[in-house]
Amino acid sequence: MSDASGDATSALPRELLVDLHGFLSLEAPFLLRDLPPRVSSEEELESVLLGRIEARFQTGPEYSEERLFPLVSHRRAVSWGRDDLTELVKGFFARRTIRSSLTAGERREMLRTMLLTRAVDGFLKRAFDAGDIRWGDHPSPQKGFRSTGQEAIVGAALRLRRGTAYGQDDSYRGDVIGPLIRDLGALLMFMPDPTHPILVQYGKSGTPVAGRDLHTGDFGRGVLPAAAPLAISVQTLIGVAYAFKQRRESRVCVAFTGDGGVSLGEWHEAIGFAAAQRLNVVFVIENNQWALGTHVSEQTAARRFAVKAKGYGIPGVTLFGNDPDEVAAGVGWAAERARSGAGPALVELVTYRRSGHAHHDDDRFHGSEEPKIPGYELEVERRAWERVDPIDLYRRRLAEEGVVTPGEAEEMDGEVRAEVEEAGRMAAQAPWPEPADYRSRVYAPRSTPAPDAPAESQMKMMAYDEAVRDGLAAAMEGDERVFVLGEDVGGRYGGAFGVTRGLAKRFGDARCLNTPLAESAIVGCAVGAAIAGMRPVVEMQFADFLAPAFNALVNNAAKVHWRWGRPVPLVVRLPYGGATGSPERLLGGGPFHSQCPESWFLHTPGWKVVAPATPRDAKGLLLASIRDDNPVAFLEAKGLYGFFRTDLREDVPVGGDFEVPLGSAAVRRAGVDLTIITYGAMVWTSLRAADSLAAKGIETEVVDLRTLWPLDEETISSSVRKTHRVLVVHEATGRGGFGGEIAARISDQLFYFLDAPVRRITAPDTPVPYSPPLEQHYLPDDGQLIAAATALLSE
Repeated sequence: MSDASGDATSALPRELLVDLHGFLSLEAPFLLRDLPPRVSSEEELESVLLGRIEARFQTGPEYSEERLFPLVSHRRAVSWGRDDLTELVKGFFARRTIRSSLTAGERREMLRTMLLTRAVDGFLKRAFDAGDIRWGDHPSPQKGFRSTGQEAIVGAALRLRRGTAYGQDDSYRGDVIGPLIRDLGALLMFMPDPTHPILVQYGKSGTPVAGRDLHTGDFGRGVLPAAAPLAISVQTLIGVAYAFKQRRESRVCVAFTGDGGVSLGEWHEAIGFAAAQRLNVVFVIENNQWALGTHVSEQTAARRFAVKAKGYGIPGVTLFGNDPDEVAAGVGWAAERARSGAGPALVELVTYRRSGHAHHDDDRFHGSEEPKIPGYELEVERRAWERVDPIDLYRRRLAEEGVVTPGEAEEMDGEVRAEVEEAGRMAAQAPWPEPADYRSRVYAPRSTPAPDAPAESQMKMMAYDEAVRDGLAAAMEGDERVFVLGEDVGGRYGGAFGVTRGLAKRFGDARCLNTPLAESAIVGCAVGAAIAGMRPVVEMQFADFLAPAFNALVNNAAKVHWRWGRPVPLVVRLPYGGATGSPERLLGGGPFHSQCPESWFLHTPGWKVVAPATPRDAKGLLLASIRDDNPVAFLEAKGLYGFFRTDLREDVPVGGDFEVPLGSAAVRRAGVDLTIITYGAMVWTSLRAADSLAAKGIETEVVDLRTLWPLDEETISSSVRKTHRVLVVHEATGRGGFGGEIAARISDQLFYFLDAPVRRITAPDTPVPYSPPLEQHYLPDDGQLIAAATALLSE
């Protein structure tokens, strides 16, 4: 504190002045000498400081209206810094107010939960070392993750809306947290029963994951189960928060990550998305100095993580993460701010991981005499952080302030230890999960019946892309949970191919959402919104661009229902491929705009994969996909859009009382000599080939799969049993392509009905070329099909 503030010391509590000095040391050191010499209250101190900021952030009148660049003057640029610092100063005093309002009951709850957290942590460590929990001869892996030293995280949950007062399961209407593996304390604030984490770690039945996963949580009680890829929970919660925004619910999401997780591009995409949409999300960074064995000094050059917030246009604060009162005030302030409509904030909690990454890592972290392992922990850090153990600090403070007596604290500790021992006994006796359960939960059953189509439907001639647009409009008209999101889908643009044109004007920007250029955040948001009960439809500009979102697609969307039983009614529309089905038309997309990604999804249990070839199917299958309760990859052969194929218009039923069921193939041309199995644009190539073959007296049956998964094996079987020869055709490359799976299934199940081996026509095993002669050579054409069919019939 400067000499100028000496008189203030006698007027205000020293604790306030120390806190303020520390805050300004981080955020605005130039104000330290501006602290007023005489003030009588915190309110006056805040007012004076804000006045000093206003005075400091002024620009000389001679240059104030000069332009930095069009529409931005020097004066306006100065106002940005003034507004940011003003909000931080107001936040400091708001946190002071929250901290002073914490009741004795709230603080006792935090102390008890901290003790419970350490007791569970210690119990699980002892159970891991003992190895007594066994299934036959196999010990439970108990891949526990340590929380020791980070128990003050209980404060993050204190002022959130939680508990049975806000309902449970489908009726739950409280706030939602996304804790990481080290946030056991936050979990226990929402779910006070220690049996849950013990059952999960043992791999027993009795929890939503029931042995399928090692991560704790129950979404029906406000705790999003964590996932191993660190950014998944953060991505998901921006979608949950967007669902809250759509439904005008004043609920808040708290997304936790560590110092290592902040290095992930997905985290940056998520926070940028949330900031742009002013979502009710609090981003908590637990800077515990270690990401597995990587020290924070190897993780970033930033001295603190809260400074990153400014780059996203939101406030960020750095707090001592071992003080539960400080944590409660920090997250409480950010939650109140979000609930008021001000958008996200970032709270960095500086703390320390006192144990190894997991139970098995303790020796590597601390070092061990037997065998002699030096350990990767830094001794100077160990000693420093041991002196500020969060439980010791808090127990001592509460005793000094008369909130608990030493005897009460000891009694509380004994109670929670007994509670944990009893939970452990119950978990040890709990049944192991049955294999039938994990095999039966990959897909969620559909929750709504298909509409009854009217006896006489009104019809309208539509092109392929028009039918997709009409399907989107019908779904949005009939179900307010349906919304579209993606890059350039709204506003004046209407999608890269114009498919979403007019939807924003008709349904509003919130339901036709223009997103940042951040595929990972787009899909992550959609997954979270689907989990929260919405029915999002993502548009990727090109199927190729979904690669950045792969984590959200395969490690999250595909596994949620299997892991913990929540449906994910999500559709991802993917304009794919380079074929139009006609050799006269080429698209020239090249290697980054023409890939066929179906096998990426077909290899991932949990996804359904749809590939319509006609306008009628494009609308009918899209409506069925939106109404399904599982993630669906909806492959739109962009070469079939109307401005590429003006000849493919057909009558399509008007309105939403229409579906083409998933899992049902269509026989596009009947035949007896040969079966061609195909989908997408290759349906039209196959039909052209079939017409040419018919001129030679060869009757070819063309089966359009329409849905690649679930696969209509009955239609395939019926055709093969009739023709005895099969040609599988697709635009994707042959290696690892879906044609190999079809051929294997036919050979396995229908071998004795085949008169010749199953043959495949595919693109060559190269990326898609750009130049017309190369693209024409690359794409399968009807000449190749005719030659292959003729050869097959001669075998």
